[in-house]
Amino acid sequence: MKIDLHTHSTFSDGTAAPAEIVDRAEKAGVTMLALSDHDSVSGVGEAMAAASGRNVTMYSGIELNTRYGDSVHILGYGVRWQDQVFLERLAEFRQRRVVRVKRILEHLRRLGIELPYEEVQGVSSESMGRAHVADALRRRGVVPNRAEAFRRFLSPGRPAYVGSLGPEPGEAISLIRAAGGFAVLAHPGTVPEPDVVADWARAGLEGIEVHYGSHAPSDIVRFQDLADRLGLLATGGSDYHGRGSGREGALGVEVPDEVGRRFLDRVARCA
Repeated sequence: MKIDLHTHSTFSDGTAAPAEIVDRAEKAGVTMLALSDHDSVSGVGEAMAAASGRNVTMYSGIELNTRYGDSVHILGYGVRWQDQVFLERLAEFRQRRVVRVKRILEHLRRLGIELPYEEVQGVSSESMGRAHVADALRRRGVVPNRAEAFRRFLSPGRPAYVGSLGPEPGEAISLIRAAGGFAVLAHPGTVPEPDVVADWARAGLEGIEVHYGSHAPSDIVRFQDLADRLGLLATGGSDYHGRGSGREGALGVEVPDEVGRRFLDRVARCA
């Protein structure tokens, strides 16, 4: 079956609106879909409405960026996306993103690149990040696209890089659980020390994104083995960001039917 439990819209660093993602997913044959914007659930309502009466079932989701490593992220599914306490914590995380962006702009200034904060803020509907700085650099003619901005300035080891100011992984897991959802490790290949996944499982992590857009068959086998050893769910997602995002992968990943069934069983138990 074809599912996609990892997508991003214009409410974070994607280039398509939530309703557009639903439309594209249906056309791609995706039957199970989740919107998982960075530190934001503001697009979930639009996506749910767009999926109503169509051949794709929509689930609430989110991706929390943690401060562990460079790109260790925790996905949350079945969260109460209108819960006020949950929304307040997300607003706090997004404010940390503003601080991070301003630090990046200061690094760029020291490199002789003047990029006003307002130019970055103006292109982000809600959850700002490095991608929005990259877009502003592209519009200024400093770089031709997002990918080049990351290569020259924004990736680890590059002169304007600033690490995430997000929560620790355990805190992210706890927040998702407190909002009635369950936590899944996104793109597990980004974890620098795989042994720590067992620690996160003890802290309440319930799944691993085994079927990821860029995973080779050997990666799938390796991460499925890890999930089996730790008693965790396997999930799947493309990490879709849309056209012109610098991450041009297609929507949807093929997974065994059992992966979809176990996800449905778990999300049905979310409070």
